[in-house]
Amino acid sequence: MDKRKKVIIISVVSIILIVLIVTLVILLVNNSKNNGESSTNSTKIVKLYNELSNEQSFSFTTTLDDNNKETYAKNDNTAYTDTIYDGEESKFIIRDGNSYLLRDSDKIYYTYQNNEVNLNKVLEQLNEIKDTELIEGKEEVDGKNYNYEEYSGSTNFAIKLTDDNNSEDVKTRFYFDGNDLVYIKTIIGNNQELLSVEISNDVDSSLFEIPEDYRGM
Repeated sequence: MDKRKKVIIISVVSIILIVLIVTLVILLVNNSKNNGESSTNSTKIVKLYNELSNEQSFSFTTTLDDNNKETYAKNDNTAYTDTIYDGEESKFIIRDGNSYLLRDSDKIYYTYQNNEVNLNKVLEQLNEIKDTELIEGKEEVDGKNYNYEEYSGSTNFAIKLTDDNNSEDVKTRFYFDGNDLVYIKTIIGNNQELLSVEISNDVDSSLFEIPEDYRGM
């Protein structure tokens, strides 16, 4: 075999090897991506967390009864909370690194400098539990059967039920109608608190602005 033919054969073999290597790398990368998607989307809570993380604005309302209710709303880098606890209401706007407590009865507001602790409240609550172990099951709530995901060790979503004794027997159940979260139950020993849940992307932008007729204190 002359030298020219050897060069051609070596060049062809080299090209084939390069193509095979590139193809193998692409397959490995795609497989890794697919595995990552499967793992991160394996639970409904993870899916909910990912969906809300990608929303510019949303509201998340939990209700125990008419006198105990929490509404959290997010719009880009601002947030709003409206909490009714035993009939007493408190409203906060979180923006520009500060928190503003609104008092509707007097049309005044108080500024808490360098305080945005609740800016990402719901996402932080979901993030705390989304990668922990869970138990799946079904339960009837208000005459209808729901699938639930139960996580241990968190009371973050409870309104009135508290873990005063630092009990190890703490669970949170998230009930879904399809992929929609409809109830949250906090369980501490023999005590339970069931909240109805409403999530919406229709958020009033005025919630994140201090009313013009309010004066600062």
